[in-house]
Amino acid sequence: MKFLDELKNVLSADDRFVGEKNQIIKTKVGDAARSNDENLLKALLGNKLLKDVFFTKVDDIYVFDKNKFVWVLESKEFLPDSFTMYKNKIGLVDSNNNLISQKQDVSLVWPYKDCVLEGGQTKEDQKRDEIFLMKH
Repeated sequence: MKFLDELKNVLSADDRFVGEKNQIIKTKVGDAARSNDENLLKALLGNKLLKDVFFTKVDDIYVFDKNKFVWVLESKEFLPDSFTMYKNKIGLVDSNNNLISQKQDVSLVWPYKDCVLEGGQTKEDQKRDEIFLMKH
């Protein structure tokens, strides 16, 4: 596929993204994309095909579609050694199929601020009832 070959060539030109056997280190590319790395964005903008796919022109400004880029980066076609688009990771995803563990703005909402839920995950704890303590 010409598009993926083009993407690999552009990413391979940056030494930060190339590992052993000249393979692209996808986690480093993903981290650079998530942080809007200037060199990565310039490289993508410098290629007409990739610019058309990953950028939207608004007036005279090109806006980077980070979600689309990361999705392509994590897709099975770009990761031939992976069985899933999540690089064999198990976890919770948001409505855009992004792993929650990769986000910076995740919080656990607990509506009972004056309560404690005791439990565990050992073999012995599986048979035990969970205890919900309320502070008065």
